[in-house]
Amino acid sequence: MILVGLVSGGMDSATAFADAVERFKPEVKVALTVIYGQRHARELESAKAIAERYGAEHVVVDLSDLFSKVSKASALLGGSLPRAEEVVPGRVPRTYVPQRNAVLLSSAGALLEKLMLERGDTKGVISVGFHSTDYAPGEPVYPDTRPEFVEAMEKALNEGSAVVYNAKLEGREAEIIIYAPFIRLKKKDVVRRAIELGVPLELTWTCYRGGDRPCGRCPACVTRLRAFMEAGVPDPLTDSYEELPEWYLRWLRKRGR
Repeated sequence: MILVGLVSGGMDSATAFADAVERFKPEVKVALTVIYGQRHARELESAKAIAERYGAEHVVVDLSDLFSKVSKASALLGGSLPRAEEVVPGRVPRTYVPQRNAVLLSSAGALLEKLMLERGDTKGVISVGFHSTDYAPGEPVYPDTRPEFVEAMEKALNEGSAVVYNAKLEGREAEIIIYAPFIRLKKKDVVRRAIELGVPLELTWTCYRGGDRPCGRCPACVTRLRAFMEAGVPDPLTDSYEELPEWYLRWLRKRGR
């Protein structure tokens, strides 16, 4: 069995990959990182470190030329990044990248099927770190992280697969699975699962900005810190942030830090 994990360098995708490794025990492990025009390359360092930790091949695909055509449509690809307090719950935020996850999953599907064809395997898995904090009520909504999207993409990948099609003609079973273990759980549950699995969270990177230290102000940093607080454990990167929200500092002080 082959596993291709979409590993961005963040803790969600790293934990989903680790979870998939434990559950499926794949013979082949690939961590796929897609460059889509991010403001910095810091995530790549973390993705590489995660791949090495799990003995996986690290494949980097550069699609920045494609996404440069939609740069004005996303704050992640150009313009000013919003602060966390500027994000409107229930609406798609400016940090949404048009159809990014559809492109990423299609890329993972292409790589996965190539490997399946080469090895003669009839089962492949793509891991993703989507969770409900990215679309739940009271949160900003990334529509391409919802269960409906994942189910539709999984169906599309199977319908377009030569491996699956030929297997059906021959009366055999074959499938491509999009494994999203946290899609109905919150980000705090990702933290708890990561701790259970021993995921090296200190190697992950979440901040939208580049640099040597996470900023602690952007929506990604704030969501990460909140998840650790709700999970009841400090972020292992706590001492590395340029700035920490007052609510997180108060929580740390209550814990005696």
